[in-house]
Amino acid sequence: MKDKLTKYILLCLLACIGTGCEQTDTLSNAEIGKEVKVRFSLGMLPAEGTGTRASAPHVPEVENLIYDIWVLQFNENGILLDTKTKYYPREGESGLFVENFKATLIAAQNSTVCLVVNTNDPTISWPNNFPAFQRMLLDVQASNDLSRRDRMPMCGYWQGNVTGDGQVLSALLCRMMTRINLVVNNQTGDALAGGTVALKNVPTRAYVYPRINQEALPDDAYTSESFNDSFASIASEASQEFYYYIAPNICSGEGHATKVTVTSGGKTWSVTLGTSAPDESDRIYTLYANNYYTFTLNLK
Repeated sequence: MKDKLTKYILLCLLACIGTGCEQTDTLSNAEIGKEVKVRFSLGMLPAEGTGTRASAPHVPEVENLIYDIWVLQFNENGILLDTKTKYYPREGESGLFVENFKATLIAAQNSTVCLVVNTNDPTISWPNNFPAFQRMLLDVQASNDLSRRDRMPMCGYWQGNVTGDGQVLSALLCRMMTRINLVVNNQTGDALAGGTVALKNVPTRAYVYPRINQEALPDDAYTSESFNDSFASIASEASQEFYYYIAPNICSGEGHATKVTVTSGGKTWSVTLGTSAPDESDRIYTLYANNYYTFTLNLK
């Protein structure tokens, strides 16, 4: 699964190359430090499948809308140029992609420009250096309503020389969330009535910046309560689907792995979720960002 993040980083670098951010031209001392007006062309990194466990893309009409954008510029020493950290609300507008988003930056060599999308918060206090930004966790809201997950938090970045007015910078955005599609199959031989579905170990904080080898989430990144759903009935040999959006569960073992428990008629069925299958050795319990996982729970 580290290959997923590696692919994202390579795609971002390719986008940079295509727009000249790998250029060898340097800025003159007179140009460095001046304000410049640039234009961003933003695209969406496709949602990744995880083997046979994740096969369908995110729904673009619901999950890729852009409502607000934070723009953070770090210089070649990784220091945040705080005066150019700006929050751009879209004033009621939204779109699947933003082809002509304009922002003000500082002319500088070897900059890293990060875009944090859909925080709905103009008051965030950002770290003053890039390594701390890479480790930053952002509070996100778990949801079990597909129709309301229309403000998907995302992050993208661009690296290169910020040279002057009119420069076009291309960046790919990566979703900070994990989508879980849980399919409950009733194979008990009888109809199920009055049942509940509960998720435990649900993280509510997500890493802002996509990078390889992220540390396991701290204990306080998880809600202490279970995330509950209910169903009126599931006929014998029928199935019902449940959708969840949670922060990616970056965990080092089963202790913090996300678990699903289905209860009905005095019976309980449980499963521990993970990127790899339950019967695999050295199972990976992490659920990664920008992935759509489908898990099937057969009740017998």
